[in-house]
Amino acid sequence: MVCFVAKQTLNPPIEGNHVASTRIIEASLRAGINAKVVTVEPNTRNLETSWNAVVINSKTRLQENVSFSPSLSSYLRGLAHTSINDLLTSVSIASHIKSFKYDLIHVLNINKEIYLFAHSFLRVKKPLLLHFYHSPLVLTDDVFLIRNIAMRIGLYGRIFSNHALTVNLSLARFLVKKLGVDQEHVHYAPYPIDTETFKPFKDKAGTREKCGLPYDRPILAYVGSLHPARGIFNLMKSFRHVLTRFPKTLLLISQPQREGEDVYLRTLQLLIQNFKIGKNVVIRGPSSQVEEIFNLADIVVLPFVRPYWVDPPLVLLEAMSTGASVITTSVGSIGEITKNYENVVLTKPDNPVDLANKIIELLEDTQESRKIGESARKTIVQNYSYEKVGERLSKIYDFVFNQLN
Repeated sequence: MVCFVAKQTLNPPIEGNHVASTRIIEASLRAGINAKVVTVEPNTRNLETSWNAVVINSKTRLQENVSFSPSLSSYLRGLAHTSINDLLTSVSIASHIKSFKYDLIHVLNINKEIYLFAHSFLRVKKPLLLHFYHSPLVLTDDVFLIRNIAMRIGLYGRIFSNHALTVNLSLARFLVKKLGVDQEHVHYAPYPIDTETFKPFKDKAGTREKCGLPYDRPILAYVGSLHPARGIFNLMKSFRHVLTRFPKTLLLISQPQREGEDVYLRTLQLLIQNFKIGKNVVIRGPSSQVEEIFNLADIVVLPFVRPYWVDPPLVLLEAMSTGASVITTSVGSIGEITKNYENVVLTKPDNPVDLANKIIELLEDTQESRKIGESARKTIVQNYSYEKVGERLSKIYDFVFNQLN
């Protein structure tokens, strides 16, 4: 039996690592994998799930995104708070796992370094499959400081005989070629996408009406954090140029309103004011039905400047699954899944002029835009559906089990 270890999966916030973990579990269960879920939740009351799950109450309030704190002191306090919470909950998880007959522990979005310590300290004799959602290019970010050290000293696959699972090929190659991890201990499986939820809608006008948006104006959509790495400020500069050619265009921004992003929102609002484009920009909070946004938009614009912490971005795969015409950049592992002018249009990172030209180009050629969206949908269905990824995960589990026996 596989035991999934994760946090905030029963009512996941709109965050890449939580949503990805939930979908990995769902895809595995649909594939018929015999599994149990141990999930850490901030509030265990009134939680319902169809999973075979054990719910562990977080020892303190779960805190996310400590790196967004505006000062060093508050960052350190948040980091200490989160680390203590992670240690206490990891001990609880390891204690539970030790007393049950699991064949493999699949560690999803909890702190892997702290859990690895608790797992070893309590002498839990269960093999680990550690799931990483990022590319090697972000290991220098402050939030990955401990992981960077842990990877380079060999805690994943060299010193300990655990297995690593990556969602992109670049990290798999990095572990094998740069860090010398045994290739048989490194596995790859992409994120599973629910292609029945993220699918093309037939009634774009009706979807726009439901969301209170005009049916007769071009609409660009941006979905995700306002962190500068995601290119939102370049998009604003580009949008000003787009309006000179298509003055009625609307830009819809749906962002998760995470703690610590107020400074980015203020910068965004100042740009809108300085560019005098307030009548053409609609800023909304997180959407529980983001597939509607992808379907009502003429173009989804995701102009990443550099790889973000979940790579490839879930928002990109979701948008492609709906058949949206997407403009993005080939940073990180995005290049592993995209082909320029086939399933997306690629623009140069950190280049507002090139981005504006690509947006105008697709707004002028709606037939080409539609073909790109249709090809994007095929890419996701053929390679990233629950069924395809579930099959791949099942093969990985079988391979690990055979190695252990």
